[in-house]
Amino acid sequence: MKYRNPQIPEGINVSGRHPLRELLILAGGALLLIVVLSWLFGQFGGRLARLLPFEREAALAPESLLVSDAGPELQAYLDQLGRRVAAQMDLPDGMQVKLHFSGEDTFNAFATLGGNILLYRGLVAQLPHENALAMLLAHEMTHVRQRDPIVGLGRGVGIQVVVTLLLGNPSLEVLGNAGIYTQLHFSREMERTADAAALAAVHRLYGHVAGAEDLFEVMHEARENAGTDELPAIFSSHPLDGQRLQAIADAVRARGWLDTGATTPLPGEFSAWMQESAARAEARKVSE
Repeated sequence: MKYRNPQIPEGINVSGRHPLRELLILAGGALLLIVVLSWLFGQFGGRLARLLPFEREAALAPESLLVSDAGPELQAYLDQLGRRVAAQMDLPDGMQVKLHFSGEDTFNAFATLGGNILLYRGLVAQLPHENALAMLLAHEMTHVRQRDPIVGLGRGVGIQVVVTLLLGNPSLEVLGNAGIYTQLHFSREMERTADAAALAAVHRLYGHVAGAEDLFEVMHEARENAGTDELPAIFSSHPLDGQRLQAIADAVRARGWLDTGATTPLPGEFSAWMQESAARAEARKVSE
């Protein structure tokens, strides 16, 4: 028997692919894993959070956000309109909605935990009539009715668990936008549901939906005045302005609703109430 010692070919243990390509493949796979797990844990967290009784959710409300810069007259008007809108919303028994008003010049309004809704003067002061304000209240009340705030919190906690376990960093910023994108579709669905339910409530309240679209016209105009363009739909948690207006037109055609009619003016003292709330907000900031 003869033994041979053949020459081993050069590079037999070296991959033919560029190391940078392998690094990109590994990094892409890791990122995909994080996104998929974030989505799964986010969905599980949202479903689990929805099981929390509403009474327990109320205890989690961020009291630091629930400011009250409204004077007695403005608060009474908001509460009165809120009761009228809520009567059209079919809220579950025991679910209470509380309206809070900030005199700050922030263009926003949102529903948070425990049925609390925070309205900002920066948005409310630009609404042309009560119908648009009712549309805004009904939209936020739908988020309360659907338990969207607690579901959103549960999803956020679920994603944070994934980030902490896989990356050892509890901050979502390490994901960039990737982790956030896993939830955008569901966020848009929540917004579309809120728009549709709010429009139905406004129709029941006034007998028509005239003026409801003015809420989104105001939002679009404010964006144009600020010189900020809408994000592409894939990057936005809200439906685009044009889509929201088209949804109203589609609902009117599908349901045979009236889209014409007299809008209800805001109280004559409304502008004065807005100025008073701004002064209250300024005084609050000074005292803090």
